[in-house]
Amino acid sequence: MKILTLNINSIRAHIESFMDILRSGEYDVIMVQELKVETANFPYMLFDEFGYNIKVFGQKSWNGVAVFSKYSIEDTVIGMPIYPDVNARFIECVVDGRIRLINTYMPNGDTVDSPKFPYKLEWMNKFTNYIEQYLDSAEPVIIGGDFNVAIEDRDVWSPRNYVGIAIASPQAREIMQKWLDSGWTDAWRSLHPDEIGYTWYGYRGRDTIGNKQGLRLDYFLCNKVATKMIKNCEIDMGPRLADKPTDHCGLMLELK
Repeated sequence: MKILTLNINSIRAHIESFMDILRSGEYDVIMVQELKVETANFPYMLFDEFGYNIKVFGQKSWNGVAVFSKYSIEDTVIGMPIYPDVNARFIECVVDGRIRLINTYMPNGDTVDSPKFPYKLEWMNKFTNYIEQYLDSAEPVIIGGDFNVAIEDRDVWSPRNYVGIAIASPQAREIMQKWLDSGWTDAWRSLHPDEIGYTWYGYRGRDTIGNKQGLRLDYFLCNKVATKMIKNCEIDMGPRLADKPTDHCGLMLELK
């Protein structure tokens, strides 16, 4: 099974490049973030020809997550159960009757002195409590999405440029590091222990692909059972290099 996670930065704005991904048939499951469209207005009919089952938690103009699967989608959970949130950032489901996926678009938080920053930390702390139940689960559990955290300085092209920025803040990094310390596996880093790899590049200015100035913000975390199933995990530059691209690369996880 090959799973892709991708922040699409508006499904409508980047519909053609996204349909190219579906048309390729390369991925069995696609976890999408930042749809920027309400669930009721999601363009389901455009995707009928590709044979994916689809579950959506949308929101007008902001946020939104979806799961596309060639396999069955069951036990869908919309929104983090222990944290009521007006923002569409969380969808959980079981695909193929055997693999539990949590697709998340975590808050950005802006800067550490922004009123958005406490919300980011609160959300992440609630998420910490929620996923604890799945670490030692007998079923494989995979968390994927845009975490909006560059967990180490090597995941930021210029750490000094991100001092005071929420995504590289010590507070956010500490919370995420607790997940790894408890036993969750950062799939890409586990296979690329010494590599520099970014999943986000801005559209203009200094944060560009050509200058290799980006951030690693997108992850797959695997529980103990799912960790044993990891076969490969690679950054897919294709979505970022499309004619009308999102600002994120895809991240691919292949399971044994």
